[in-house]
Amino acid sequence: MRFLFINPGESRHGSTYRARGLCRLLRHRGHDVVYVESNHGDGQGVVSIEQADSISGYIRGTLRRCALSLTSNYDILYLQKAWPLTVGCMVIAKVRRKRVFVDMDDLDSDWQTKVLRRCLMRWTERWMPKCVDRVTTHNRYLQHYLESTARCRPVIIPQGIDTAVFDPRHYDKEREKKKLGLDGCRVLCFLGSFTVGSSGDLHVILEAMKEVEARRGDTCLLIIGGGGPLEGAYRDLIRDLGLKHVRITGRMPQGEVPRHLAACDMGLVFMEENRANTMRMSLKLIEYLSMELPVVGHTTGESDDVFGRYCVLCDPSPRALAERVVEVLEGGNPRESARDFIVRHYDWEAIGTSQDAMVRHMAP
Repeated sequence: MRFLFINPGESRHGSTYRARGLCRLLRHRGHDVVYVESNHGDGQGVVSIEQADSISGYIRGTLRRCALSLTSNYDILYLQKAWPLTVGCMVIAKVRRKRVFVDMDDLDSDWQTKVLRRCLMRWTERWMPKCVDRVTTHNRYLQHYLESTARCRPVIIPQGIDTAVFDPRHYDKEREKKKLGLDGCRVLCFLGSFTVGSSGDLHVILEAMKEVEARRGDTCLLIIGGGGPLEGAYRDLIRDLGLKHVRITGRMPQGEVPRHLAACDMGLVFMEENRANTMRMSLKLIEYLSMELPVVGHTTGESDDVFGRYCVLCDPSPRALAERVVEVLEGGNPRESARDFIVRHYDWEAIGTSQDAMVRHMAP
């Protein structure tokens, strides 16, 4: 079958890695896929849409995506996100009597800080599932939420990673630490970009690190990532808290992430108890566990249901997090490895069966 897969996001969005994975699965199954992404770096195998972070930039990007929806030859339009930026593409495809899928990996409206954006996204998140032919998502909480609006029951395609890439056997921890100039340190990490969805709860981790630094002089927090609207605010917070041992790597290709994780002794995650976190599955959590890092923090929703037993969990406060971090650094609370479980259920190849069944069902 012929797919036009449109992702209005860019590499700093976690959903982009999901979109790329879904696209690869379709291609591996022999489907003809044209993949569209905003501001793609090299453009190889991708139709890159230039999209500045401004109203005029979003309008121009949306018009180009709509033109592709109008002129491209496809059987199914697959949209990443029920965003206002994808509504026009959906309408054009339906007028052309094409089938439309949409993948929703969280409720983006809950992450918006501006009222207009929040209202627009809430409207599209409620309305678009009524109009498309199939909705896909990656967790039961969001599936249940969407059942009241979607034309048919949303299909779960789990959150996926490439476990052959996120494999600790490819790396030597001490060698990777030395490459980063972190030899002799106990390296704690946070993985993500400085967007609201990815790092909205990072302030709790930074507050906890102030206490950890006071109690353990050999620790360093490695923030693997960068870019996004919150980076300046978080750099200011790091300075205001007086944190001395924090390093921000900056944005990097996904293939470089496992090497940095391999240099770490612990992965940190913190998900406050709110609807936005409940309706998501933490990608960073899966990547930590695939690399067999001890994970410390607080989880909720599907992330907690599936992976909580593999983590050292704490109450939702900076002090509780700091206590758990120090406890694990001193050798406490070991947990069983989650890697075999992830390979069986969350590797992209294992996930392909769910996608295959859905596409076969929709075939003419």
